[in-house]
Amino acid sequence: MGKKRKNKTKRKLNIFRLFILLSLIATFIVAGAGIGFLVGVVNKLPEFKNPGEPDWNLTTFVYDSSGQEIAKLHGVENREPVAFKKVPQNLKDAFIAIEDNDFENHFGINPKAIARAVWANIKYGFGAEGGSTITQQLAKNAFLKNPEKKLKRKIQEALLAIQLERTYTKDEIFEFYLNTIYFGHGANGVQAASQTYFGKNVEDLDLAESALLAGVANSPGRYSPYIDEDAATKRRARVLDKMVELSYISKAQAEETTKEPFSLVGLKKGRQYNFPYFLDHVIEDAEKLLRENNLDPMALYTGGLKVYTTLNTDVQQKIEEVYNNPDNFPKVDTEEPVQSAMVILDPHTGAIQGLVGGREHVTKRGLNRATQMRSRQPGSVFKPLAVYGPALENGLSPATTIDDVPVSIPLPIGESYEPSNYDGRYRGLISLREAVRYSVNVPAVKVLDQIGTGTGYDFATNLGLTHLAKQDRNYLSIALGGLTSDQSKGYGVTPLELAASYGTFANKGVYVEPYAITKITDKEGNVIVETKPEKHIAMTEETAYLMTDILTTVVKDSKGRTGTGWRAAIPGWQVAGKTGTTQLTGSQFNNVTGNKDAWFAGYTPEYAGIVWMGYDKTDKDHYLDQVYGGKYPAMLWKAAMEAALKDKEPKPFERPNGIVNVTIDSKTGLLPSELTPQEFVTTELFTKNAVPQQVSDIWQETEVCAESGKLPTPFCPDVITGIFFQRPIPYRAENKNEVPLDVNWEVPRELCDIHNNSTTVLLSTCTDPRHEGKLVLANISGPGQEGGCSEEYIVHRVFPPGTAPSAFCNIEEHQVVDQSTGKQVNPHFPGNWNSGATKPDKNNQTYPNEPLEKPERTKPPEPVLSGENAITDINNPNMLGVQLQWEVDQTQLKPGQQIVYFIERWTDTSQNKLNIALTNTTTWLDEEVKTDNTYFYRVTAIDVNTSLTALSNSVEVQVKEIKVETD
Repeated sequence: MGKKRKNKTKRKLNIFRLFILLSLIATFIVAGAGIGFLVGVVNKLPEFKNPGEPDWNLTTFVYDSSGQEIAKLHGVENREPVAFKKVPQNLKDAFIAIEDNDFENHFGINPKAIARAVWANIKYGFGAEGGSTITQQLAKNAFLKNPEKKLKRKIQEALLAIQLERTYTKDEIFEFYLNTIYFGHGANGVQAASQTYFGKNVEDLDLAESALLAGVANSPGRYSPYIDEDAATKRRARVLDKMVELSYISKAQAEETTKEPFSLVGLKKGRQYNFPYFLDHVIEDAEKLLRENNLDPMALYTGGLKVYTTLNTDVQQKIEEVYNNPDNFPKVDTEEPVQSAMVILDPHTGAIQGLVGGREHVTKRGLNRATQMRSRQPGSVFKPLAVYGPALENGLSPATTIDDVPVSIPLPIGESYEPSNYDGRYRGLISLREAVRYSVNVPAVKVLDQIGTGTGYDFATNLGLTHLAKQDRNYLSIALGGLTSDQSKGYGVTPLELAASYGTFANKGVYVEPYAITKITDKEGNVIVETKPEKHIAMTEETAYLMTDILTTVVKDSKGRTGTGWRAAIPGWQVAGKTGTTQLTGSQFNNVTGNKDAWFAGYTPEYAGIVWMGYDKTDKDHYLDQVYGGKYPAMLWKAAMEAALKDKEPKPFERPNGIVNVTIDSKTGLLPSELTPQEFVTTELFTKNAVPQQVSDIWQETEVCAESGKLPTPFCPDVITGIFFQRPIPYRAENKNEVPLDVNWEVPRELCDIHNNSTTVLLSTCTDPRHEGKLVLANISGPGQEGGCSEEYIVHRVFPPGTAPSAFCNIEEHQVVDQSTGKQVNPHFPGNWNSGATKPDKNNQTYPNEPLEKPERTKPPEPVLSGENAITDINNPNMLGVQLQWEVDQTQLKPGQQIVYFIERWTDTSQNKLNIALTNTTTWLDEEVKTDNTYFYRVTAIDVNTSLTALSNSVEVQVKEIKVETD
């Protein structure tokens, strides 16, 4: 039997020892990796040579959507080295102050700046802030071709900067730097920049000019005064403040210099490459994309990159052909031409097909009005984006009616907003579709007020208009495109953004961010940037289609030319569009009548596009005269779009299944009633869950005077029955310019002012069926008499002079008897022989006896209108009125005397007396009054039989709204 083995005691795991062990292992691994990484960085360090002669030979190529080369980008264009001694001290100090204020002391890198950048990168992400010195920037521009801002390149940049500092003096490094940096508009180096901006040599620059150049170099696309003068002004002020901090200049010098205007020489004219405006946008976009991906934007000129774009060469060429034809623009007497910009894109992908930023390309990277212009008001093209689109999305329909009459909307600030229509006319009750079709302003404001300005603002921003000022969220003026435009703060909209917003309607409610670059590769073909445009659902498919269908009525035509945009119609294609025009305000240029901006936004199932037209600076000599969005911009849009669609097969906008056609009453948007006139019965589109269920109830039958069309008086000879509507919210025009166009369809409120007792005769006729429809005068008993025609058959009629019947009723039981004798008396006119009626022929009377003496013509008693009974409030917070009451001395009334009362009203501002009512009672409630107004009233009593009148006193009533407390 062998020896027993002893059990070994297990050693417990010591956590501390394990941590020490793992830390040592990790340290060796990291150190080894770090050493290996550093060795690799050093081994691949670019060849060090004179930075004054950098290698600028790596060209970047740009391609269109089909892969064809359209441009080459070089870094050597417009470069003229200048000796350091010629550089003015102010320019040197400005660069030191804003770029590297410790330049004279560091050894190529600045540890303090690096620490600050490291913290920013930890807090906000890698690349958030750079700690590069002037020497490092020179090393990057002169030696490093890899655009990526990776650790490897930053280490190489630091090593090269240190080597530069060991090899060259500070002045030499500074000279190399000033001769290599890019200032925009094709200017490389301070000498080229000085000529580009000021038309002078660098040694002649003053303090203001030096500060501007130092500020521009950081980001020419943002701070160039040719692109954004406000941003350039603020950047120059920042440079001057830094110079004050470092005691290079005094505070007084800085303040004085800040006030100096720019003395720019202007950009030199001349086309430098094909499709210049599109290429300018591509360059701007490429720099931005490289920066966002932590890559060096300068690689675009030195790194041999390949930029692939969305450019449709055929579309771009067509746009440029259209813009090169002066017949497509208004002829002006000024040297400066009317400017314009246009964008066409694919609404389904966001790919920009082509764009033009002006009628003449002045210089590289100049003002691109299609992509950079934010200072112009979009006018009515904004209505579908901030009013009608969100209205449809929130339950309104194309049939929803709005009353286009003057309105005053109280604002929170205590003032009121009173929009007006561009043509000075008001159309009354119109549908949402018609409001868009004719671009009427008042309905747009009313609809936005109904759905809320915040709803409209949010809808617009969701369509990619993300640069709207926050305060615009509270303003009704955005309904008409009245936006806060501040180029320096980036507020406003560009034509490119508007084109993408309209493209959302064409793309079934899906917004796609517009883009011009699909990808960027390095010189070996490796993809370093790839564009993935942002997409999101901005509205339902049904809303997009309804808005599109409405916008097709703006254009329509084939000689049916219905809306304001009919000039944009393309034969065979469905076109949806919207016009927009911003007018000069009344106080501008001594009340000159004209426009500042004209727009047309439109789309087909294939493309979406927008056109802007106007002057860069509007003044008394430069404004649009008789130029509207529906004119030249619409024609420009059609010319370019028609050519772009030439080889494509027309197709309609695709209709969703949830849309149905319904027959409606266009005055209410409801189902038509039996009284709805045929001309207001139409077919409209609805979503299935929004089909109207109610029948229109505004129409009614009303008797009117056949001649005047107003409410009949007892003197009107011919009364007819017509069909009229009752306006849902009563409205009375203050003057003839505010009368809505549909007033003739509204129930009349005024009494006939043509017929009265001087032009007609009022007689009583007997309508007993035994007369077989023949007009005969009624027998009416007088004082001391009895009998006469039965009350039920007596009708008071008005006859023009010479037309009254002469025969009296001959029915035996209708005869008049003298109460004292019991004998019949001859019929007679009750005091009307002098009012135009023909005297009866004795031979035509049944009773040949002589008529009695003509009865006495007695005026009716005068009404006494009581002021103390005139009240100005009603116990209903939704109503307001004036209660009138008058008394009549009954003792003065004759037996059988019939009295009716006319009520007249006028105001303290207008003495025009309006007949507002006819009644046989002695009270009347006037509900058509407004608060804070003074009204005057008078009542006229009229004897129906004799036409004699009596006037009351007049009363004055001040209408003030009385608050009614409710729970």
